[in-house]
Amino acid sequence: MAQFLLATLVSIIRLKSYFIVRSHQMAAHLSGSNETGQAILALLVSLEYLLYPLSLFLLYLAVAGVVRFLGGLLTHEVVPDFLVSVFFKLSDSLSRSRDRRREGPARAHFFDRLPECRVRIASSTVKPGWNASITIGINGEWFELEREDHNTSTRPFVYVLKPSSPGKVLRGYQEYDIASAVSAQAARTSSTEGNAST
Repeated sequence: MAQFLLATLVSIIRLKSYFIVRSHQMAAHLSGSNETGQAILALLVSLEYLLYPLSLFLLYLAVAGVVRFLGGLLTHEVVPDFLVSVFFKLSDSLSRSRDRRREGPARAHFFDRLPECRVRIASSTVKPGWNASITIGINGEWFELEREDHNTSTRPFVYVLKPSSPGKVLRGYQEYDIASAVSAQAARTSSTEGNAST
């Protein structure tokens, strides 16, 4: 709300100054015009003010402030700022592509079924966007993130998912490709067999 109020206040002060300057410049053209002509000219000057980059940026800050305030008030979640989100998404994407080039092809995920219909997925790469507000689909079942763990293995990103609650609002959805995963039990069996053969 502070962002909205501050951006709106600065924008109004700048619009007022701009309006005064433009009205002095057009004083000769305004003399003798009726109220309708003056109203149309005032509207055109206001639209002209919005053509400046700083004016557009202040308008963006005001709208973003209202959206973020209402998002927090209604959903009790922090709505990220669009420009900041774009910056971090680009930064994450670049760092992931650098990591992929450095590490080579990604390893298959480990997939485990846990008690109470929960699921554990161990991955060598981070799952972008997997957070408490996203719904994850696996073979027609819906899950949500219960917790995220980290370890020092070759698959350091461990996600524990629980069945999605029936009344949960679907804010975001990602389908998990279970065909690309290896069950942890199968991996343990093949590892045991490999050790036995040596």
